[in-house]
Amino acid sequence: MSLRKDSNESSLTSDKSSETESTPDREPSNLLFDNIAAKESSLPSPIDININSSEKLTLPELLWHGYDTLPSKIKLTNTGETVILSAKWPDNAIPYLEGGPLAGRYVFSQLHFHWGNTAVDGSAHTIDNAHLPLEVHVIHFNNEYETQQEALEHVGGVISLVYFYNLKSAPNKFIQSVIENLKEIVFPDTVFKPNLFPILDLFHTFTNDYFLYWGSTRTTSNSHPIQWLISRTQECIDFQQLTQFRQLLDQRMRVIQHEPDPVAVLGDRHLFHVNPLTQCCNSTLSVLPHSKYRNDRWLVDRMNIDIGAPGGCRQFIEALRKEMEEKSG
Repeated sequence: MSLRKDSNESSLTSDKSSETESTPDREPSNLLFDNIAAKESSLPSPIDININSSEKLTLPELLWHGYDTLPSKIKLTNTGETVILSAKWPDNAIPYLEGGPLAGRYVFSQLHFHWGNTAVDGSAHTIDNAHLPLEVHVIHFNNEYETQQEALEHVGGVISLVYFYNLKSAPNKFIQSVIENLKEIVFPDTVFKPNLFPILDLFHTFTNDYFLYWGSTRTTSNSHPIQWLISRTQECIDFQQLTQFRQLLDQRMRVIQHEPDPVAVLGDRHLFHVNPLTQCCNSTLSVLPHSKYRNDRWLVDRMNIDIGAPGGCRQFIEALRKEMEEKSG
């Protein structure tokens, strides 16, 4: 993960071995911070994400503010290691997150991409011990701090939202605003300001059904604590779009080469599955596409139903009957 800077009171329950409940006067975010972050935020990232290693956790919903607002400026930068997207908003109305596991308000800082030398080794994290083609980190920092760099020095200062991209046979029109401009930043340390588009084109909001763990990342000689929030719902990209990242040059004027970072052993570290949609999930990542990709697809693709979960088929049949009645009536 590149971190170069460019510019409810509720119960906390886990089913790993026993149920643990928060004391009534403490929020879940504080419990996560006090009991887990101090111990696990120094452990290395990335890790392998496997749903069988996770613990179910109930938290308040994540609250997303301002992400649908069109930026007033967008900047793409080839750092020689990755592509960073940074942005500014009218009246400095920076998008921010709160709620969920977060103790405070976290403002958007930047997002960047992780790709590989081939189409099968791009992601930093692994899923069931396998890499995916592309991984995007959307970095936020606590607004108690002036900058991301300052926030990196504090446990709970920085969070990274993680999105995995899988390969599809058709181009993804949402990421095309980045892909078509990579030719403008082929050389290292070059910057290009593309036409404006919503940054939410590149990822999606989620309030439940995500993974959470504490870890750290290294920049030069320092280790920085990071809270990772990993969406189970994937984005998509086609092969030709993916290959455009592999035209970018590093500081030696060679094509950027990415060797996957060593994947840390989970061990006794906590990997939480936050607010799962069903009590039984059969796959680590959701097999259903995000709704922005399935407006014109079959009902089974559009509905947020896990067909493989207990009762999933019954839910699908009920939804299908309801839709057919609405169309015929």
